[in-house]
Amino acid sequence: MADTNTSLKLLLVDDEDDFRRATTKTLSRRGFTVSEAGCGEDALELIKRDRPDVILLDLKMPGMSGIETLQHIREIEPDLPVIILTGHGDFGTAMAGIKLEIVDFLQKPIDMEQLGMRIRSLLEQGREMPLRERTIAELMVPPSIYPRIYVDEPVAKALAALRKAFYTPIPEGVHPGQVRSALVFNRDEKFLGIIRFDDLLKLLLPPYLGDSPYSSFFTGMFLAQCKVIGNRKIDELIRGQVTVDIDTPLMEAVHLMVEHHLINLAVIKDGEIVGVLRGRDVILEVESSLGSL
Repeated sequence: MADTNTSLKLLLVDDEDDFRRATTKTLSRRGFTVSEAGCGEDALELIKRDRPDVILLDLKMPGMSGIETLQHIREIEPDLPVIILTGHGDFGTAMAGIKLEIVDFLQKPIDMEQLGMRIRSLLEQGREMPLRERTIAELMVPPSIYPRIYVDEPVAKALAALRKAFYTPIPEGVHPGQVRSALVFNRDEKFLGIIRFDDLLKLLLPPYLGDSPYSSFFTGMFLAQCKVIGNRKIDELIRGQVTVDIDTPLMEAVHLMVEHHLINLAVIKDGEIVGVLRGRDVILEVESSLGSL
């Protein structure tokens, strides 16, 4: 990493003259030393002559594309921090950049003042390391924050456990948010599944509502159903459970949550539950990945 007490040297690679001028002017005012290249070939020559501290690289350029330029940069400078700037980004180019170890991927239009702050923050805080996708193990929360119930207990016990957990403070170090699930075990302490608020809501619907296309609703139905579900067994609620292995790619876990309309997933290692991946933490990771721009 560059010495933060000296001017950081940036190389801006973009074929748009107006964008280069405006960006150079703004970043220079913020204390950066900026050199410019209008194409990939010129950028490679400048890098060989005077290695910058970070490169701002546009993707769509005539001749050598941004990804091609990045491939050549990696051949001569494997560890040089590169930030991709693009108005033409898509999933494929983002993946290509990540595989070539960029430190960030930003889409135009970009607020120039914020861009300067972002570059300095990346370098000064030691975030010049390549972008890395966090793992399920890093995002999951411990199963201990969830209440434990047994499969042979009545639904009333699950309701009581969830009510208590809903108002219990989350332990320090875990993202806040009320607990809306309970973990189900058998009497041998083998994990069997998760009961969520949505599962309990489904119990409130009398079976005949799903059997007839001519269902009608009237006052008193809700209370009547509340009176008849309390002694039903938790076993009825945990059939068809979906879990995820701790080494599963994060995108696969997200796909399962969306496909099955789940707010969380039990994370399994060697047949035992070791954590819970929550939808709220996935969303917070999305926000973190986007950064401050």
